[in-house]
Amino acid sequence: MNWKKRLLNHSIAAVIILIISVGAEMLIFNSHALKNSYNITYREKNWMSSGFAVRKYGDNNAAVLVFDEKYVNKLNISFDADRSFKYEIVLNTVNKFDHESEGELTDRYYPEIGETFLNIEKRSTKIKIIYPRDVTIESINISNEVKFNIIRILFIAFSLGLLYSFFTCRRLVGDRIEYGFLMSAVLLGSIMVLALPEDFRSWDEQIHFNRAYMYSYGDNVEYTEAAWRLKTLDVPYTDTAEDRVAVQKLLNDEDDIVKEVEKDSSFITYGGRAYIPQAFALWLARTCNWKFTTGIMLARYLNLMVYVLLMFLAIKFAKHGKRILTLIGLMPTSVFLAASFSYDAHVTAFVTFGFVMIVNEFADLSEKINWKRIFAGVVTIVLGCFAKAVYIPLILLLCFIPKEKFYDAKQKWMFRVSVVIVFLVMMSTFVLPALTNASSGVDAGGDARGGDTSVTRQLESIIEHPAEYVELFVSTVVKTAPDYFLGYQSRTFFAYLGGNKGTLFYLSLIVTVFVAFTEGTMERHLPLARKTKLALACIVMCVIGLVWTALYLDFTPVGLNVINGVQPRYYIPLMFPVILLIENGRVRCHRVSNFRYNQIVLYAGIIVLAGMIYEFLLVPCAF
Repeated sequence: MNWKKRLLNHSIAAVIILIISVGAEMLIFNSHALKNSYNITYREKNWMSSGFAVRKYGDNNAAVLVFDEKYVNKLNISFDADRSFKYEIVLNTVNKFDHESEGELTDRYYPEIGETFLNIEKRSTKIKIIYPRDVTIESINISNEVKFNIIRILFIAFSLGLLYSFFTCRRLVGDRIEYGFLMSAVLLGSIMVLALPEDFRSWDEQIHFNRAYMYSYGDNVEYTEAAWRLKTLDVPYTDTAEDRVAVQKLLNDEDDIVKEVEKDSSFITYGGRAYIPQAFALWLARTCNWKFTTGIMLARYLNLMVYVLLMFLAIKFAKHGKRILTLIGLMPTSVFLAASFSYDAHVTAFVTFGFVMIVNEFADLSEKINWKRIFAGVVTIVLGCFAKAVYIPLILLLCFIPKEKFYDAKQKWMFRVSVVIVFLVMMSTFVLPALTNASSGVDAGGDARGGDTSVTRQLESIIEHPAEYVELFVSTVVKTAPDYFLGYQSRTFFAYLGGNKGTLFYLSLIVTVFVAFTEGTMERHLPLARKTKLALACIVMCVIGLVWTALYLDFTPVGLNVINGVQPRYYIPLMFPVILLIENGRVRCHRVSNFRYNQIVLYAGIIVLAGMIYEFLLVPCAF
């Protein structure tokens, strides 16, 4: 088939996919509107059928709206108030068996927006709105109209596009799984970026945004009203598509400078270099006079693309572990972090790629050491550890490369000394300042958000009670390890949007465990010697120790018998090293070809990621 005919076929397929997506939007998500479309606005007219009645309801007021049974898709309320407040909705709904029941909803009003929207999506006969006595309702609107949701249409189109691509390019995807990962991560990750609301939902996203925003300026940082809202988490909460449009308009209109901050230096610190793509996007949007929310979306998208590119290269160049790397790269929590303001995705991608380059040296003992590969591995791990140096012990695995890979003993020892020097230099960036402050009696460090935290005093406490801290550390790590490595919070969890503990989580877990034990027989088994595995186990424990100790020093009140701040997502960069420890190359998958094996892994990862995006992002934020 020549390229012109192939292009024509793909173009026709793209048109058909678009038509199917629009058709699904009409027939599935707008089916009730096609049967009975309406838009009714009620204003207060005491006890008249064309309005709603207001009654005293304890310390509050209650607006009661009674109407003939109908399917209510959207509820829109206009308040007259100059403050933010919560209000309740009591609904009389009718189910498919014509049984009537009562349910409750809560929402918040923001004076900056002036009105609120709720997704009802139920047959109803009565709505009661309970709100503060000092507030007035101007109007209540119920509607069931045909509305095209572009994000929903794109989600359907991208999902169908993936199915079509995997069918037409099944040999490419089946034989080279990294391309399946690339297509899936780019398309589904793009939907995530488009759907994520501006009222930050990821971990400490306002802090990461502020750092990227500051790095996008030179010596003088100018905060607009919109930027200051994001920095201080003062953005109205959105849970409908209409709410989000209103918030985007608010942020795009607030372009006056409200605060200026002069930086000590325009130099980007080592830890801040993970924010360069996000800072560049914010700078570019500002320079080109694009909308503020366009800059937010572009910053998230560039962060996603850096993550996807590094993970793609890790899978592509990996001589062992391509399938497990694909699953780790497609884990919903990993992609969610990449689509948000965060440096966690940067750390995961760079550290994973660097570790893959190191592991490749163990895949073929007949080859001499590949210096370009070693250099790439060390550099990328160092770049990833600029943001979180606790993962730097992973480069110590280089010290256990078999002697057969070197030309002589001198070369081997010079290489190991060089690795140790890099390790010590990186460790000194966060260990040395703490030790210096402790020895000089300077009380420094701790959680900037407050509390009785101090790195110096906490370190002194550990030195005074070493046995007690070791006991606390060991008991905490042993107790949390199963949940942190295998639990839903490290794989099917979207921070403040929630997570899936059911089908999607178990599918992700089962496929991960399946691949962990069987991948070694589907490709050339990685010949890690027992002493190398023991060394890797010690390295992993060292990283875990640094993670917990760093959080104990920084975020835990001095002397507390618990370690605060450690979250399962910090274990994501360790998943590949841990799986290398448990695989043995003995569990075989009979009658399963590499082609089918790759398909199983890839399709499972896509189903889990797409399901999480639909359930925990599109439905609560973009419908």
